[in-house]
Amino acid sequence: MTVPFFRSPWQVPANATGLGAAFAEILESGQYILGQHVRSFEQALSARLETPVVALNSGTDALVLALRLLNLEPGDEVVLPSYTFFACFEAVVRTGAVPVLCDSQAHDFVCGEPEVIACITPRTRAVMAVPLFGDASAIPAIAQSCRAMGVPLIEDAAQALGAQVHVEGQGLLQAGTLGDLGTLSFYPTKTLGAPGDAGALTSRHAHFVDRAMSLRNHGLHAGCHSEVGYNSRMDEFQAAALAQGLSQLDTWLSQRKSIAGRYLAGMGRLPGIALPHHHDGHAWNYFVLRCAQRDRLRAMLAQEGVQTRIYYSDPIHRQPAYLKCFPEVHLPHAEAHAQQALALPIFPGMTDGEVGRVIEAVVLAAGRP
Repeated sequence: MTVPFFRSPWQVPANATGLGAAFAEILESGQYILGQHVRSFEQALSARLETPVVALNSGTDALVLALRLLNLEPGDEVVLPSYTFFACFEAVVRTGAVPVLCDSQAHDFVCGEPEVIACITPRTRAVMAVPLFGDASAIPAIAQSCRAMGVPLIEDAAQALGAQVHVEGQGLLQAGTLGDLGTLSFYPTKTLGAPGDAGALTSRHAHFVDRAMSLRNHGLHAGCHSEVGYNSRMDEFQAAALAQGLSQLDTWLSQRKSIAGRYLAGMGRLPGIALPHHHDGHAWNYFVLRCAQRDRLRAMLAQEGVQTRIYYSDPIHRQPAYLKCFPEVHLPHAEAHAQQALALPIFPGMTDGEVGRVIEAVVLAAGRP
């Protein structure tokens, strides 16, 4: 049996059939960009998150717009993790700001509040926190410290839609709503994935939402171009698919949680393997373990027909694009994670047999001399 790393829900015939009808209606309407499907999706996601939503064409553009809304100037510093997707760094550099990279926790992939606070200086104008792989548990403490210090927080929840955390005095809150601005990605592998590129920005601040609505469409406001903006509009096809997927998101999240639970139970206490930090509100976008002999484990799993991926092969501060522009830094935990992290298959529609096969293959590989 071959177990793929990912299989899109849109490959399921029943889901594809529903999309076909919606796409046919869109084609006939002639309205392909920022139409009723986009507005309906924004309203539905806003209702779920209890926060206004601006639909965009990618999660990367959401980061760029979030930083633009903060009116950063050249030389302003933005604190962000080094162990995360490269788009976070790209977005900061594109604004002219200076990225200040912080290390991960020693035994977890995310940057915690102490790591973030240690990087804040008088020049810090924003913090970008990332609930990596679907784990938002570290974000509330970061948000509290940012508020106390008067530093705006961008929560890059690209991998965490559906994650929940308990915030004292506020109850259970959704990832993507924990900062001054939130960004979401609907890349196909995400918890809510489109059959293409799409993203969104969230904020409880009306002035951010209004300006983002303008910036995504070339700065257009009341019939005039009030400032230089972007072409970051979501198309109707992605919006229709995302609206359909949103209606199934709770089912998909439940399936991810069930798979993760089986992995945690079936792979516990294996020699040389550290399983991911877990809690009830984890969205399980990815299931990423740590193994000192990661490459060997990956090769063994491939022999058993189990596809895996590496998130991330190098932290941002080790990427050539970073080293061309900024001085070399040493972040030991991020560097260690990059050498040890291995993502296993986890996706809605994964069969019991596929889950069992992954567990069997990992246990077998861990027991080999």
